[in-house]
Amino acid sequence: MVKRFSSWIAYFVVAFCWISLPAAAQKQYSWDDFVQEYATDDELLDEEARLVYLEELKLLHEHPVNINTASVEDFRQIPFLNEQQIESIHAYIYLHGEMKTLGELLLLPLIDTQTYRWLHLFVYAGEAKKEEKTGFFGHLRNDLSSRTDIPLYKRKGFKADNGYAGNFLYHRIKYELGNSKHFRAGFHTEKDAGERFYDSYSGFALLKDVGILKTAVVGDYRIGLGEGVALGGSNWFSKSAPISKTQTGIKPLTGMDEINFLRGAAVTLNPWKGWELTAFASFRQKDATLNKNGEIQTLQTSGYHRSATELKNKNNSTAITAGGGLSWQGKGFHLGATGYFVHFNRVMNPGNTLYRRYYPRGQNFSVASLYYGCSRYRFTFAGETAYSTEKSGIGTLNRLQWIISKRYTLSLVQRFYGYKYYSFLSGAFADNSSAQNESGVLLHLKAQPWERWQIICYADFFHNPWPRYRMTRSSSGQEIMAELSHKINNYHTLLVRYQLKRKEQADVMEPHHRTKLQWTFIPSGNWKFQTTGWLHAIRGSNGWSIQETAYYTLQKPALRFALMAAYFQTDDYNSRIYLYEPSLYSSVSSAQYYGKGINGICMARWTSANKHWMLEGRYALCKYFDRSEIGSSLQTIYSSWKNDISLQVRVQI
Repeated sequence: MVKRFSSWIAYFVVAFCWISLPAAAQKQYSWDDFVQEYATDDELLDEEARLVYLEELKLLHEHPVNINTASVEDFRQIPFLNEQQIESIHAYIYLHGEMKTLGELLLLPLIDTQTYRWLHLFVYAGEAKKEEKTGFFGHLRNDLSSRTDIPLYKRKGFKADNGYAGNFLYHRIKYELGNSKHFRAGFHTEKDAGERFYDSYSGFALLKDVGILKTAVVGDYRIGLGEGVALGGSNWFSKSAPISKTQTGIKPLTGMDEINFLRGAAVTLNPWKGWELTAFASFRQKDATLNKNGEIQTLQTSGYHRSATELKNKNNSTAITAGGGLSWQGKGFHLGATGYFVHFNRVMNPGNTLYRRYYPRGQNFSVASLYYGCSRYRFTFAGETAYSTEKSGIGTLNRLQWIISKRYTLSLVQRFYGYKYYSFLSGAFADNSSAQNESGVLLHLKAQPWERWQIICYADFFHNPWPRYRMTRSSSGQEIMAELSHKINNYHTLLVRYQLKRKEQADVMEPHHRTKLQWTFIPSGNWKFQTTGWLHAIRGSNGWSIQETAYYTLQKPALRFALMAAYFQTDDYNSRIYLYEPSLYSSVSSAQYYGKGINGICMARWTSANKHWMLEGRYALCKYFDRSEIGSSLQTIYSSWKNDISLQVRVQI
């Protein structure tokens, strides 16, 4: 079987190489390239979070702004730009006039080649005087998409008497109305495999930049202010790309996240120059596991409603949230205060196990914070200190960034979240899943010592004063990463990354060694090949994989193909391998594998000449050589094969 699979892959690659050999143009940097480069740096980053932020970035990509007329707020929506880079762009335009081409960005002392490459997807250079006036609503555009996932297998949950309530199909529908700087509206609904109905739904209406009104949202939204210690939900960062600016306020929920959002209304006003006033309110039903007294023991975060137990926990609790903030910004300084209050209709009682002792208890909770910062030329300092009333907890995060030169940027992030501190709406930088019971320091360096070389490295040292899950004492850990990439020429790029993470589990220190080797070959404007190898070692358990991915793109007609094949082998689950896989438009896919087996992806996308239609298809397979069943419990597949088909259609009018 392996020979037949390999032969098929080889035939596909050779055939398309023969067709595309005449093309010799350098490949244009695309959205798919950006997703792979920007959104998969950290294989341990939560995939649901990636999807949420990619949806927002995709909207920015599809509605690029004129770099000559873009405001500070427009640039702040682009996550990889820091305050100094934004200021340098505005200063250049003020001194030299409008940019004729984006190539002028390379003349700026703070714009490196990676930032320059990414910016092409979100801005363009045009003449301000010739921009068309479109009125308040602009040219409204309808954007409708639908995706269906079809598994070619059956899990135990679809056969068992007390299994899943619905069928095996996944389906979602998403609709947006917009294309104006002032107005947007949207709606989506989703049915997971095993769910009986479309039980997840979301909608919003957004107004922006109308008089003193900066932003107003009705429906589902996220909100982030300051550094996210109290309210965090509008920025995305990882250890590979640490925080570079404050959270960006209110954003509508455009992704498929079923957990981390608010439902109600929010508004930000600019009553005076440099001042912002924010208020928000939310009423949400939540899934929870209840104890025998009807108290909330655990808030569920899976979003699944398939089995009898999951349906029993569905929407059995409610949370009412209200809060706001006031901030001032001017001449490189900013200062703000924020806070919120949340009331649950049931008492929260997480139990008396050791690691849960300082989890929130009761029905009423509130958090308040003060955030601050200043930016001067190449230096930025910012921070936030928060207080939670339930157990009088303190949480603080402070960061310092020094742009040494165009080629070197040094960042330092310090955080302290006491074990008594807790915020239900926090989204601050942390090694754990929540900003609680952790202190640490992260040192990050981004360097381009030579024209075609880039180095990214960080060292993170963290400590958990109170015992975590499966721990009986306090614990500490370290994480060190170094990545070196070298663009040999316009055709070849090499990358090597090493990551060491030492973290205690079950009172035993577990050192994880991960190494990634990648070669990217772009022989023409049509083709892109990537060969990737992974190594993972942990306490006597080892794993490795080899992955080959080929992309083929045609401009006319607009077609894109992707083909991936991989072999993986690990001793057990501890040395599992994370693989990035080609995914449908505006999605990102990375899966974990352990044992011994192969997996493959075949994907095709067609876009009409007027860009009104997009059709996509994706076929994925996985074959295990060391087992006859995949998964456990109701998710068990009684086969060593796993095959899926995904179809997506998108219409823009």
